[in-house]
Amino acid sequence: MSGLPFQTEPAVNVADVEFEAVSEGRIRIRMSLVVFLFMIGVVLVRLAEVALLSPDNHRRSVPASVLDVRADITDRHGEVLATTLSTYSLYAEPDRIWNPAETAAMLVALRPGLDRAKVQAQLSSDRAFVWIDRGLSPKDKQAVFELGMPGLDFRREPKRVYPVAPLASHVVGWTDIDLKGAAGAERAYDERIMQDGAPDVALSIDARVQFALSDELALATETFSAQSAAGVVLDIRTGEIIALASVPQFNANDRASASEVRFNHAAMSTYDLGSVFKPLTVAMALEAGLTTRDEIFPVHKPYKVLNKFIRDDHPSKTPLSLDYVLAESSNRGTAMLAQRIGAEMQQDYLRQLGLLSRVPYGLAESARPQVQSRWGEMATVTVSYGHGLAVTPLALTTAIGAMLNDGVYVEPTLLKRDATTPPVTRRVFSRAVSADVADMMRITVTDGTGKKANIPGFGVMGKTGTAEKPGVMGGYDRDRLVTSFVAAFPHSAPRYAMIVTLDEPQAIEGTYGYATAGWNAAPTAGAVIERIGPMLPGARDRTVTASTPQEALR
Repeated sequence: MSGLPFQTEPAVNVADVEFEAVSEGRIRIRMSLVVFLFMIGVVLVRLAEVALLSPDNHRRSVPASVLDVRADITDRHGEVLATTLSTYSLYAEPDRIWNPAETAAMLVALRPGLDRAKVQAQLSSDRAFVWIDRGLSPKDKQAVFELGMPGLDFRREPKRVYPVAPLASHVVGWTDIDLKGAAGAERAYDERIMQDGAPDVALSIDARVQFALSDELALATETFSAQSAAGVVLDIRTGEIIALASVPQFNANDRASASEVRFNHAAMSTYDLGSVFKPLTVAMALEAGLTTRDEIFPVHKPYKVLNKFIRDDHPSKTPLSLDYVLAESSNRGTAMLAQRIGAEMQQDYLRQLGLLSRVPYGLAESARPQVQSRWGEMATVTVSYGHGLAVTPLALTTAIGAMLNDGVYVEPTLLKRDATTPPVTRRVFSRAVSADVADMMRITVTDGTGKKANIPGFGVMGKTGTAEKPGVMGGYDRDRLVTSFVAAFPHSAPRYAMIVTLDEPQAIEGTYGYATAGWNAAPTAGAVIERIGPMLPGARDRTVTASTPQEALR
C-alpha cells in the first residue's frame, strides 16, 4: 500500500433519515387536518346561516297549527267575515342576482306597490336573503316567475283575509303577519280560533243589518258633514249585538293605509250624549215612587239649581205631565226629578245599568266612562239629562235595552248565543216601570222630538239627545254638538234597541239652521229601522187601531 491516507465512503445515519420522513409526514397530516377542519367549519357556518336566515325559518315563531287550523269567523248566519287563504311570498338571494337595477325595475313594473329604490337596495345587499313582497296570489306569483330572473323564489304562506271588508272591520279586527289576533274578535277569541279542529266562530252580528247600519251612517256623515258616526243594534232579550258600526270605515285587508280610521267609536269613544239619558232618569223616579205619569211639572217657569238656571231649548208655555216632560225633552222637568232621586240613588241605578264601568261585550276595545270626581247636587242634575257623564254609544244602548226588557239587564255579547251559554242578567226596574217608560218613549216618537224616526209598522220608541262638546278652555262649546237618537222596537213587545250618534253634524238646507238630533240622528235612525225591520224576527208591531197615539197606548 502506498503512503496515502486510507479513503472511506461518507457514513449514512438511518435513524436520521427515518426521523426526517416521519416529521414531514406529520406536518402533511397536520396541514390536511387543518384544511379539513376549516372546510367543516365553513360547512357548519353555512348550515347555521341557512337555518337562521332562510325564508323557511323566518316563520319559526308561528305555531304549525296556525298554518292549518285557524278557524273562520262568520256572522250569525254563516257569512264568512274572516278566513285563511294560501298565498305566496317573494324573496331574493342577493348574491345570485345578476343585475339589481334591472331586476328591481321589472319587479316594480309588475308590482306597482313596491318602492323601486328600496327593492334595488335589498337586491344589492350582502344578506343571504331578503323578503321582497308578501301575499301574492297564484296569478301574481306566476307573473313574477315568468320573468325568469335568477335569485328570485317563493314561499307558500297562509294569509288572513276579510272577504266582505270594510263591513264589520271594527268588530272582526285583524291578525298580525304571524296570524296572531291583534284586534277585535280576532284578538278576543284568538285562543278559541286556534284550537286544533276548532269550528268556525259565529259572531252575533247579522251582516245584512251591519251593512244597512253602516251604509246609513256613512250617508248621514256625508250629508251633515259630521266628523264621525257610530251605531249599535242590540237584541235586548239575548244581549246579542246584531250590528255595531263606526264611520269612517276601513278595509282590514289594507289596514296599514287606514290607521287613522281604525278607531271603534261605537265602543271606544265616550260622549256626553245629552237627553237620551232622560228615559233612564224617568225610570229611576218611577221605580222609587218619587213621581207618577199623572204628575204635572211647572216647566214653563224659570228653574234654578244652586246658582244656575236650567234652560230648555224649546221652553213650554204650559205645565207638562211626565209623559210630555220626556216627549218634549224638558231639562227643567228632568232636573226636578233628579233632585228627588239624589246622587246616591242615581249612581246606584247607573251602576246597575252598567254605565259606570266598561261594557263587558267580549272585545278589548271597550272604553271606561268619564265620571266626575265630585258628584254633588249640580252633577246629579246635569247627569240626569246627559251632561257630565261621558259614555260610549254601546253602553247607553245596553242601558236603554235593560230598561225596556221588562227592566232586566242582559250582559251584551258579540258571540251568537246558544242554549248552553245563557246570558248574565239582573233586574234593575220592575215590569210596570218598563212598560210605562216604553209607552212614554212611543209618545216621544209620535208626538214629540222623535217624529222623523216614526216608521209605520214597527212601533218605534225613542228619544233624541243633543249635547254640546266640552270646550278647549273649559265649559261647553255651543258650536260643536254630538247628536244621538236612541230607539227601540216594536212597542208591542220590545225586542231591539239601537242608537245613532253623529259627532259634530252641521246644519244643511232643509234643517232651518238646526243641527240638533231631531233633524239628523232621528231621521238616520228611522232610515235604518226601515231597512232592517223586515229582516229581523219579531220586529213588527202588533196592529192596533186607535184614533190617537195615546188611545193606542192604553
